[in-house]
Amino acid sequence: MLEGLAIVLLVINILLFLFAKLSSPNGTGTAVFSNGRSAPASLPYDVNDFCAYHSHIVLQSFEQGGARFIFDCKLPECDEPIDMIMLAKSGAYVFKHVKVAGWISGMENSEKWTQRVQMGYGRRPQEDKFDNPVMLVEDEVHKVRRFIDRDGLLVRSVVVFPDFCALNNIKVFNPNTRVVTLDQLLPSLVTLNNKTGTNITQHEINELYDEMIQYEIIPTDEAEQYEG
Repeated sequence: MLEGLAIVLLVINILLFLFAKLSSPNGTGTAVFSNGRSAPASLPYDVNDFCAYHSHIVLQSFEQGGARFIFDCKLPECDEPIDMIMLAKSGAYVFKHVKVAGWISGMENSEKWTQRVQMGYGRRPQEDKFDNPVMLVEDEVHKVRRFIDRDGLLVRSVVVFPDFCALNNIKVFNPNTRVVTLDQLLPSLVTLNNKTGTNITQHEINELYDEMIQYEIIPTDEAEQYEG
C-alpha cells in the first residue's frame, strides 16, 4: 500500500517537473508559451539567432500591398545599423530585435529592463538587466525622421522579442511605439496599418526606398560573393 503510494507521488513529481520546464520561456523556438502556443514550426530558432529575418517572414504579406523592406541600414547619423525598416502606405516602421529570453518587464522611461529566466524546477529564476530597447529604437526613429525629412510622414517604432518570451509587465504609453513578441507582430501591425490608412503613396515609398537602400550593409559573406 505505502509502496504504491510512493510510486504515485514519484510520478506526480516527475510530471510537475516536466510541466514547469516546458511552460517556462527558456530560449528555444520549440518552447511552450504561457498562452499555450508553441513557436511557429516554420521558424525554428534560438535566442542567439533571432533577427530581422524572422520579422520579415512574418510580415511578407505587407509586400503584396507595396511595402518595401531595408535591412541593417546604417544611415549617416547612425553609429550602428538599424535592424529593419519597413516603408508602407501607412508610414515608416523602425524595428529593434531584442535577443533575450524569459519573463520581460520594463517601463518606457527606465534605463534598464529586466529578464527573468527559470533555471529549473524548484530553483530561483535568474535575473538580468538589459538596455531599454524602447529608448534605443526611439533614438533610431529620430534619425530616420531627420533623414526622410518629409512633413506629415508617420515614423513608428516596433520592438520585437522572441515569441518564447513572456511580456508580463511592460509599460509603454507612446501610441507610435509597439512592444510585441514575434507571434504578436503581424496582428499588431495589421491593426495599426488599417487604423492609419494611407499616409504616403506607392511612388513616395519607392523614392524613399531608393534613397535608403544605398545605406543597407551587405553581410561580409555576401560581399565576398559579389567581389568574386
